[in-house]
Amino acid sequence: MTDTAWEADLLTQIERGDASPKILDFAARGMVPLPPDELVRAIASILASGDARLAPLAEKSFRAFDAASLKSAVLSAGVKPEQLAVVARHTQDAGVLEPLIRHRAVPDETLVWLAERVDAPLQDVLVTNQTRLLAAPLIVERLFENPRLSPEIRRRADEFLEEFFLKKERERDEAGDLEEAPEEEAPAAPAAGSVPVDEAGLSEDAKGSLFARVATMSVFQRIRLAYRGNKEERMFLVQDRNRLVSSAVLKSPKTRDADAETIANMKSVSEDVLRGITFRRDWMRHYGIMRAIVKNPRSPIDVTLSIVLRLNAKDLKVLASDRNVPDAVRATARREVSRKER
Repeated sequence: MTDTAWEADLLTQIERGDASPKILDFAARGMVPLPPDELVRAIASILASGDARLAPLAEKSFRAFDAASLKSAVLSAGVKPEQLAVVARHTQDAGVLEPLIRHRAVPDETLVWLAERVDAPLQDVLVTNQTRLLAAPLIVERLFENPRLSPEIRRRADEFLEEFFLKKERERDEAGDLEEAPEEEAPAAPAAGSVPVDEAGLSEDAKGSLFARVATMSVFQRIRLAYRGNKEERMFLVQDRNRLVSSAVLKSPKTRDADAETIANMKSVSEDVLRGITFRRDWMRHYGIMRAIVKNPRSPIDVTLSIVLRLNAKDLKVLASDRNVPDAVRATARREVSRKER
């Protein structure tokens, strides 16, 4: 057997877990005669196997690899999904992670993990692979959890939602498949002794029933329900932690001005939802919606500060002493009150 064939056979044994305990021990220490890229794969396989005895040795050996060896392993023929997953969790080098993210064999869950952590250039690589995003929309969801998410990638993720998740629904609407519902009125305040409702107008029973229904739904199904569902369903799903789902409520043709005002008053929705309301010029022409956005403590400050200037004198005075809004909003309201009273 030639040296090359022997090395290939050794790597295959380690990858399959067929190697003897002694060989696995030497491999975990980085002491088997394999080229750097194959040694990366061998030790990655040991780490992926979950062998508690070998894990400390393999971790120490793996941390010693340079970026060039890791990249060679990623690009090598026959690299395994579990090996790519191990590499992803052991490097921050963009030169290694870029080909790894593009690799067909990389597991969806690895891309989900990376989506929360990578910087803007690698975020771009993630959102470019739209085929993968369609198969695993959780990747997009986790991108929105990334504290370093760039405004450009956020915009492109929104476009992805528009293009792939809602386009078909809009086409069905245009074809007349969406049944027109009568204009829905905001729910009246409950009379004394009636069933109490939350800020979205939902009773505890309604919330429990909806939670049980959506808990078994895929992201695709929740997005469709958020876009096409009745008022109860939309008011529930606008609070969904998945931004794709909550955003679909705002894009639904069934979400009217009264619904937008209800949502703008809700303390349980995300900052992204409140920001999304302000992007709708038709909604922001309604004073009640504008006032609700300013008074909501979860609204993004960069949005509310400019809207404060559009409030009337009465609401400015109330806002100037409202301890529930950020200090910057309250201070701006006080300055406007002083200016108007001069």
